Amino acid sequence: MSIVHFPEYRAYEQDRIRASDAMMALLAGSRLAENTLRLTDGSTRLLPEIFPAVPHIRRMNLTTASARTLLANAEQHLSAMAVPYALAIHEDFVQTCFGLLIKAGQMTTREASDTNASSMHRAFEQKVGRQLPRESLEQFHLIRKMRNAVIHAGGKPNQGLVNASNNLSSSALAQWMKVAGEHPATRITLGVPVTFSHGELILTLAVTKRLAQEMNFSLRDSLPHAVWADVALEDFATEHPQLNHISQRKRKLTGFIRTYYQALNLTEAEVASAIQRAGW
Repeated sequence: MSIVHFPEYRAYEQDRIRASDAMMALLAGSRLAENTLRLTDGSTRLLPEIFPAVPHIRRMNLTTASARTLLANAEQHLSAMAVPYALAIHEDFVQTCFGLLIKAGQMTTREASDTNASSMHRAFEQKVGRQLPRESLEQFHLIRKMRNAVIHAGGKPNQGLVNASNNLSSSALAQWMKVAGEHPATRITLGVPVTFSHGELILTLAVTKRLAQEMNFSLRDSLPHAVWADVALEDFATEHPQLNHISQRKRKLTGFIRTYYQALNLTEAEVASAIQRAGW
């Protein structure tokens, strides 16, 4: 199925890729650093003495053995920061989707502002008249509840979180274990702080990517073409502010729409009407 590359979706994809690359670089970097420090086994000197040129090294006034212990556990801490970050990027994208629904008159500003991370996908489904993938939603909400436990409850899971983990459908659980590499119950046990690993981070990135794509398809099929044509012209004007002559604009507009909005199959008449509304 074809994606509509409207501005907010392009920005979301760029943010998601940059965040993913940065997270993986940090995780890999911690492992590289841990292995590098093996070369100093047995040394009693402190890190600032051995690596004086490294910025901020004096904040880690440790022996290399102590530093290696910290780095060995870095994955858990980095993932605990990265998973909420990935969820926040997705939640922001959902709000931009609401902006398009508001533009189309299919949602009010009040309805959009009344949603939160637990209700936003349901509200979207109601407005577009189409369901998002159930397995992905199950996984998203379990990850979200794990995030909430880490941020708001000192990591301690409540019975609701444990139940959510145990009640995943068979297909959602199978996908979770395939990507994360282990059962969610490994991370969710009453009385034991919730932790994240590299596997949950990869799962979060995969789940939010799929949900965003499905939301894109739903918007593509549910928003009127007149709205999409207006969005395309606004997008074009933002990307090409230097084009003031109408003939230049029209020549470049065709290629622009083909590049970013081909999935809509906008007609010449629909584009011409949008040009009229824009006052070109």
